[in-house]
Amino acid sequence: MAKPRIIIIANNIDEIGGAQRIVHVLGQGLAERGYQTELIGIVPHTPKHLYVVDPAYQSTTLISETWPPPITPSGIFGKYRPSVRRRQATRARLRAEAINRLREELATGPPGVIICAQLWAMEYLRAAGFEWWKVIGQYHASFEAAASGRDLRRALRNYQDVSTVALLSAEDAAQFADAGLKNVRWLPNPLPYWPVKGAALRGNTLTYLGRFSAEKGAEILLDAWGRLDPRFSHWRLQLVGSGPLEAALRKQAAALGPAGERIMFLPPVEDPARVLLASDALALPSLTEGFPLVLAEAMACGLPVVAADCAPGVRVLIRDGVNGLLAGRGDARDFAEQLTKVMDSVELRERLGAAARTSVEYLQAPLVLDQWESLISEVTGGH
Repeated sequence: MAKPRIIIIANNIDEIGGAQRIVHVLGQGLAERGYQTELIGIVPHTPKHLYVVDPAYQSTTLISETWPPPITPSGIFGKYRPSVRRRQATRARLRAEAINRLREELATGPPGVIICAQLWAMEYLRAAGFEWWKVIGQYHASFEAAASGRDLRRALRNYQDVSTVALLSAEDAAQFADAGLKNVRWLPNPLPYWPVKGAALRGNTLTYLGRFSAEKGAEILLDAWGRLDPRFSHWRLQLVGSGPLEAALRKQAAALGPAGERIMFLPPVEDPARVLLASDALALPSLTEGFPLVLAEAMACGLPVVAADCAPGVRVLIRDGVNGLLAGRGDARDFAEQLTKVMDSVELRERLGAAARTSVEYLQAPLVLDQWESLISEVTGGH
């Protein structure tokens, strides 16, 4: 029996980020299993990052020009300013062009299954129309994060009539269902890689790997770092990433005195495994998360992890004291206490790291792809 055509749509497919890594892993895995697979990004991103050396899937970006950032008019007559009207006109033109191109892409072959990775991309798909296609929606953050902003209303509006919506934890799926989104299930994201062996854990490097933005809580980590006992002066902290808070974080680090001198800022990396395997612990101080890929990757690398208890997805991954340590969300003092435990004991690092690696074996790509194939067969009725 012929396998259905698969299209995976995301906001962009070129940026360094968890969502981008996942769509490429999923696209490659399904293509290697015989599905005609295409990845579609709405907007371009510079620089463009290559996640798969020899992709078995096709990829397309609908908009070739740089997407203009939003502009907030100031004053009563701000929306009439020429600069505001020009930017709004440009965004409207590019959006219309993207919707037309998406319609053309959908019409280039028989309908199959669309996996829509993000809400903004789903809004474009709705505008283009998806008659005859089966649609699997995704949401990569927690229900709490959705309910605290506009995303819950957007999800209820845009995913109400799709075939199913894949959430990242059973708790999030239940909460979305209670809010009115009935066609839900939970399905974990696959790991992009599985190291042959775990990290050595014989050094003194604590790693943060993620975006420098408010929800990721890097400033809480720096606060915790400044609270550590001087006996840990042989440890260093590396913050790997970029984002709007980088300047503020560098300033905060400089204000820590000698402790700040042991903080390194490094740019984003395409191969996080290299960084993680050379680390001795991972810190995840986020204020909100979904099912954090970097946490799962660190655990696959056998790293002991200290994470803020900020989302159901974190609690799915970590059993406190068994395969990692949890700290109170936004609590720098508690985070420092949990860091002290792992930094003070090689034996604890090894025990937590070994348990962490074993506990995420079920996230290896082949096993998660089996679940995706079952879901695809279910929504297509086995055709």
